[in-house]
Amino acid sequence: MDSNHTESNHPATQNQDKHKAQILALKHVLKTDSKKAAQKEQFVLKVSMYSALILAIFGISFGIFVKSMAVIFDGFVALISVGLGALSVITSRYIYKEDDDIFQYGYVRFEPMVNLFKSLVLVFVCVYAFINALQSIIHGGYAVELGGAVAYSLCAFVFCAILFIYTLFYTRLLESDLIKVDNTEWKIDCVLYLGALGAFGVIYFVLSPKSALAMYVDPLLLAVLSLMLCVSPIRIAIANFKDLIMVAPSEIDSKITQIMESLSKDFGFSDYDTHVAKSGRFYMVEVNILIDKNCKISSVAEFDCVRDRIEKSLDIPSYKIWLSVSFTGNAKWL
Repeated sequence: MDSNHTESNHPATQNQDKHKAQILALKHVLKTDSKKAAQKEQFVLKVSMYSALILAIFGISFGIFVKSMAVIFDGFVALISVGLGALSVITSRYIYKEDDDIFQYGYVRFEPMVNLFKSLVLVFVCVYAFINALQSIIHGGYAVELGGAVAYSLCAFVFCAILFIYTLFYTRLLESDLIKVDNTEWKIDCVLYLGALGAFGVIYFVLSPKSALAMYVDPLLLAVLSLMLCVSPIRIAIANFKDLIMVAPSEIDSKITQIMESLSKDFGFSDYDTHVAKSGRFYMVEVNILIDKNCKISSVAEFDCVRDRIEKSLDIPSYKIWLSVSFTGNAKWL
């Protein structure tokens, strides 16, 4: 019997293919319907925000119960995530709003501003953790209290891992930078809690809690992890800073150049000039085309046809692009 045929008819394989097809269909719907995409994004951001609130309440309450200042402090840090989450929810509501008399280019600039701010806060948290760990190492480390701290770290890790997987799925599905930053927050929490559990394990199973080396396990692990975790928020901060100062995205810049080279050959354009910028998930593309007597276009409808071809060739959903195409007979206006 054909092994490939048997494998393709296996129930597990069929279910997997069906699941992939459903995800692709959902992604297509969300990509073409801005309203549904916005609603789903806001829902995911709210789930993330309220989850951070639950973690904060759990941390503070558990810390008071076991009389651990470290756990209480962790709960208060989670409250910062709640505030940042609320900022993301508000931003998500505004970025799809139509332009008005005050914000005549819409609210697209808010997204990179919020993402830059949130990523810098995450960098600060990582740097703060590293400095604290370094100070602890210099001063001889500290004793790690097992028991209640282990139970808290385990519960918090499982909770954060679930939220990390959840936000990662929608980061890829919606291609949302706002959810991506939230996902980075949950990843940092996951790794830190996992690191704490690792420290507890080393102290309990490898060393003695009363050993001199045991005093250095947790701060050493925290120092290494905090430096490693700095990488993701720094990358996000750099990407969003580029958006704010309107650095041209190289991929779109190359793509619009290729499109215009092709159109120039088809319609006989004598020259053209392009400008591209990105703000969060939105793209701004400006094209100025110089035409002369050799141009093959003779009607307004054909000019609009060129605009349609540019939009379709860019392959960016219409609600995510601000496209401006102008035609002139004077090189001064390029």
